[in-house]
Amino acid sequence: MSTNQQASADPPARDNRASKKNRSSAATRNRAIGALMLVPGLGLLTIFSFIPLVSVIIMSMQGTDLFGSPSGFIGLENYVTVFTDPSFYSVLVRTVVYAVAVVFGRLVIGILLAIFLTRQFGGNKIFRTLMTSTVSVSVAAASLGFLAIFSPTGIMNEALGKFGLKPIGWLTDPRWAFPTITMVTIWTGLGFTLILLCAAIEAVDPEIIEAARLDGANEARIQWSMVLPLISPTLFYIAVTACIETLQAFAQINIMTKGGPGQATTTITYNIYTAAFGAGSANFGIASALGIVLFVFVFILTLIQFKFMDKKVSY
Repeated sequence: MSTNQQASADPPARDNRASKKNRSSAATRNRAIGALMLVPGLGLLTIFSFIPLVSVIIMSMQGTDLFGSPSGFIGLENYVTVFTDPSFYSVLVRTVVYAVAVVFGRLVIGILLAIFLTRQFGGNKIFRTLMTSTVSVSVAAASLGFLAIFSPTGIMNEALGKFGLKPIGWLTDPRWAFPTITMVTIWTGLGFTLILLCAAIEAVDPEIIEAARLDGANEARIQWSMVLPLISPTLFYIAVTACIETLQAFAQINIMTKGGPGQATTTITYNIYTAAFGAGSANFGIASALGIVLFVFVFILTLIQFKFMDKKVSY
């Protein structure tokens, strides 16, 4: 009797073992396929990100001759030179102010325009197309356009002259050059910001807005207390990416002001360029050290944003 019961129980046990073996084989095969699919992306990341980063770290610890060729290992001497340069800290502060101003400007202007563009009115689609079309204009092309507008003999000063006003040194006066570059940088990223914000606002459940209106909330209260918290993940994304982009801004500064007048519009990124290529310079060691400092600075600033801003995001 017991022999018959054991014989009848053996097939299900064998089936269970076979099923577990098949599942284990399938899981192993899936992991192998997943690893193979990661290889192309990791390969490109290694070639274009990791290897250059390691090369820059090595270069930052080497001296260079007049032609930019490595002249030998000098340890942290380039970093000492960077941090003992009195102008470095003023450039660092200017870079931070520049990034904060651009991020704040894009968010505030973007939110106001997005609220306007998501209303239903005649010509809404035309206005939205015009406002977001700046995303198709490269930073270099936009900088050349604004250079024609803000140059000493440009459109803005011609317009001021017609009203009997004195010309302004938009790009030649230290008081005006920095705000002008900041405004141009805000404009170059505004189109993409609007696309994200319009999509986020339109994704808000209209029933929530309608319920707030029935409770007697005015439009300003609805936007501040309902819409902004609901689109906070998008606002957080824009703040982080715009900050990283601004800290690496180069084209508009190089085309419009060359970092001047004086150092009024010089940022860390432009300092890297001038150390490596400016005025016949080929000090790639100092430029590499500045690049690593910028990398660490961007990394720390991004971590700070995640630590303090992520708590206020409603997912």
